Amino acid sequence: MSHVLQVCQCADLVIRIPGNSPLSQEGSFYRLDYTPPHGSPAPNTTFSAQDIGDVIEFSRGLPGTKYEFWLYYSNSSLNDWLTWTASITTAPDPPSNLSVNVRSGKVAHVSWSPPVQGHFASFKLKMLNLLEPHEAPSTAVVEQSDFHHSLQNLTPGSSYQVQLFTVYDNKESVAYTSRNFTTKPNTPGKFIVWFRNETTLLVLWQPPYPTGVYSHYKVSIDPQDAVESVLYVEKEGEPPGPAQAAFKGLVPGRAYNISVQTVSEDEVSAPTTAQYRTVPLRPQNVTFNKDAVTSQSFIVHWEPPAGASEFDKYQLLISARRAAAVSRLRDEPTTWQFKDNLEPGRTYQVVVKTVSGKVTSWPATANVTLSE
Repeated sequence: MSHVLQVCQCADLVIRIPGNSPLSQEGSFYRLDYTPPHGSPAPNTTFSAQDIGDVIEFSRGLPGTKYEFWLYYSNSSLNDWLTWTASITTAPDPPSNLSVNVRSGKVAHVSWSPPVQGHFASFKLKMLNLLEPHEAPSTAVVEQSDFHHSLQNLTPGSSYQVQLFTVYDNKESVAYTSRNFTTKPNTPGKFIVWFRNETTLLVLWQPPYPTGVYSHYKVSIDPQDAVESVLYVEKEGEPPGPAQAAFKGLVPGRAYNISVQTVSEDEVSAPTTAQYRTVPLRPQNVTFNKDAVTSQSFIVHWEPPAGASEFDKYQLLISARRAAAVSRLRDEPTTWQFKDNLEPGRTYQVVVKTVSGKVTSWPATANVTLSE
């Protein structure tokens, strides 16, 4: 008498008994015994040959467990004849609590918990590149004592799926646990201010190198004074060229921290950052005290900018002269006397600017003629 074993999911087994006819098996019995004693039917269960037909179904077995089965046959002339025995290992349960910690553009750390029930010997990790579906998946075997694995040499900004199986006695879990993730894209190249005025900063930057994978840029400004302080700029071209973004509605003369990041799915790169200032407002109403104009000197007066503007100091100079500019702090009196190396009767143009950091305003000018 031969028997055929079929292994199904969830540690279910079907034992087929060819030639077991209810008409020819009257008064015959089968007894199924097994160890470990966990499953349904219970160990040492006896079946009438007429009731079972040609199959005995075993279910609710432990996952990842090596079972020993014995099937005995009895009739009027035979008692507990061992007709079949087998060692069967059930498929293990899959791991749980799979998580992926993206460390950089090329490295991700995978961790998980082992199955709660049953045995396991190792874990099989399969990784698929979701952006390259025709690329063969990579696999790795992780030993029993390790519940973590480091993925190396990934493509920055690319998206992957990790599939994790449990392995016991050369059997993989029927199901697997999986997680999708995206690596960090590469950081953009250097950027500069391409244009600026009192209320606008237009920045221009280079794409990352190597390019990697990304879909757009995230450009941010702080303090967040702009009409839109976070801008998203689509990547254009392949390979991509320089990109730009303009922040408008800014405060004149204020220092702003600007950062540019590449974005791929929900991952953003480390930022490229720089500080730039808007142009401060110019001074107003440059005038001279007529009573103080002599053949060797004059006194100039000016007024602060008309409107809100940040600046550190004023810069004064006489146009067309090589003399160093004069600086006056913002809180100092807005007046200055020029008295060195002047020529009687000559006309001079005085230039006054505000200065914020190293950025100067447009000039405010006025002419004065010395007495003879």
